[in-house]
Amino acid sequence: QGQVFLMLHICIKIEKFIMKIEILSVILILLMMCFLSFGQVIMRNIFSSGFVWGDVIVRIGVLWVAILGASIATTEKGHIHIDLFTRVLPEPYDEYLDASLSMFAAAICGYFLYVSINFVSIEKEVGSITQHLNTPEWIFTAIFPIGFFMMTLKFVLRFFHDLDIIKHGEHDVVGNT
Repeated sequence: QGQVFLMLHICIKIEKFIMKIEILSVILILLMMCFLSFGQVIMRNIFSSGFVWGDVIVRIGVLWVAILGASIATTEKGHIHIDLFTRVLPEPYDEYLDASLSMFAAAICGYFLYVSINFVSIEKEVGSITQHLNTPEWIFTAIFPIGFFMMTLKFVLRFFHDLDIIKHGEHDVVGNT
C-alpha cells in the first residue's frame, strides 16, 4: 500500500512537471504564431511579399497547440465529459463511475495512440515533404502519438487516483482534486 502510494505520488509529480513543459510550449508556439502572422500581414501589405513558409508554420503551430492543449485539459479535468450519471448516482457510486470513465478514456486514447503511431510511420515510409519547408512531414505529425501518449498516461494516473479515493474515501490523498 505504501509503495503504491509513493509510486502514484511520484507519477503525479512527473505529470505536473510535464504539464509545465506543455504550458510553456503552448505559450512559445502561440507567441511564434502571433509574431509570424503579424509579420506576414505587414510584409504583404507594405512590401507586397511574405514568407512562403509562414502560413505552413502557422498551420503546424495550430495543430501542435490543439494537441498540447488537449493534454493540458486532460490534466486539469477540463476535457469534455458527460456528467449526466454523476448527477443521478448516489455519492458512493460516483467514484466508481469516475474510475470506470478514466479507464475507458485511457483505452480510447491508447487506441488513438496506436493509430497515430501507424499514421506517423506511414508518413515516414511515404516520405512526404512539407511544402515550402523541405522537411519530412512525419516530424510535424509526430505530435499526435506524443499527445495521445500523454493523455493515455494522464487518464491511467487518474484511474489509479480514483481507485485510491475509493479505497481511502479521501479526495486529496495525492494532491489532486
